[in-house]
Amino acid sequence: MNVASETTRSLIVFGRDESRKAHASVFLLPEVEAAESAARLMGMHSHRVEPGDAPDIVLRLPAGKLFDSGKAFVPFVKSELYTRIAALAGVADEPRPHSADASDPDSPENASAGSPEALTSHADEGQGGGSGDGGGDGGSPDPWARLAVGDVVLASEGPDEGYFEARIMKAKAKGIFTLKFRDYPEAPQVDRSYYQLGLIHPRQLAKK
Repeated sequence: MNVASETTRSLIVFGRDESRKAHASVFLLPEVEAAESAARLMGMHSHRVEPGDAPDIVLRLPAGKLFDSGKAFVPFVKSELYTRIAALAGVADEPRPHSADASDPDSPENASAGSPEALTSHADEGQGGGSGDGGGDGGSPDPWARLAVGDVVLASEGPDEGYFEARIMKAKAKGIFTLKFRDYPEAPQVDRSYYQLGLIHPRQLAKK
């Protein structure tokens, strides 16, 4: 949830991870200096924003969180927003290399940030579909019913975020799963209902 305002001095911490996925968050006083140190420790960028500067960017950013280790939780953001942050800070952006056609459903970009509808479609293709007879999938027409601890699924950190890979750590009652985002091991675990999860095509999983 965003806690920034147009009258508060803030710091944007941003960077791309090893998979070239974009991360960014905002930190407010009195955490600005500690967040700058965290950015250096994590090899990320930081940019101080004075009150009233770039509200169209700052007010869209999720709030970051500092860890006792000196590092910080910097959530995923959309590439469009990240590009604007990089331009504001005067940092050259280095997006993911275009190694696969954007229309290829097996490309990492589509597998990591597709819409729930697209994810469902690809999952149904490889696992019998919701209206099939379940041939080759253990007899269950619902692939979500087979989710178990250790499975990798796609989940979002919030309504404005894309979908990213997370591992199921615990299965709770009423179809609730506890997840840990695979590319951000220091981030806190989150709970998501089964209907908030996307399934990864088996061919994509086989490549990992």
